[in-house]
Amino acid sequence: MSAKHSGEFYRFYALNSKPAGFKEGGEPKGYYVDILKLVAQRLKLDDVEVNVVPYPRIVNELLHNEQGVVISCLFPNKKFDQSIHQPIAVASFQTAVVSIADKPFTWDNFEGKRVASLRGASKVYGLKLYDAAEQGQVTILSAQTYSQALKLLEAGRIDGFAGNLGIISNLAQEMEIELAQPAYLTSAKSYITISIAPNTDNAEQILQDIELSVQQLLESGEIQDIVESYLPKAIQER
Repeated sequence: MSAKHSGEFYRFYALNSKPAGFKEGGEPKGYYVDILKLVAQRLKLDDVEVNVVPYPRIVNELLHNEQGVVISCLFPNKKFDQSIHQPIAVASFQTAVVSIADKPFTWDNFEGKRVASLRGASKVYGLKLYDAAEQGQVTILSAQTYSQALKLLEAGRIDGFAGNLGIISNLAQEMEIELAQPAYLTSAKSYITISIAPNTDNAEQILQDIELSVQQLLESGEIQDIVESYLPKAIQER
């Protein structure tokens, strides 16, 4: 690896939703943080920092990358074009619509309900919600963060929140919000997500090196061990 392709050439971003990414004692932690650190080690990068930032910041960094390589772990996004590479899945997570305990959202009473998601989108969370939105049976709204969505839910401004069940359950417990039984959706895959700036030397080789590194970490079980250390397998794939 050339001197140009140092730790500063690569920028790593983890979603700031516990337990995917958070700070504890000033140190970044979380399953996306740990996965990205392992990828950096495989690429033999020194002094790499994983930045824990909001979802819109990550998308902006990926889409408007003018120098070097941006790496994250994200679900697919309709905003991503051919410049954003998602070559390999890193983990599979259960998605669901959650609601407040005394006002449950179910697949028997969902018509007319307002459901928020992190992207204001429904397709990534499964065809059941997507079809309901397309048919006008539910209204899909956008939330900036998981914590914002849970606050909206608690305040009664939305009827449900669709997303990664593990993250939602963890955060709701911290916020002392009692949730109803989830309305399960699907198992969604999160991918290593890469943006390489235009005119970067050896861009194809860089992409191949990152994909190979992730593949090796998957085959060794290291990525699964990380995810399971933060999220019980029962929550991931329920």
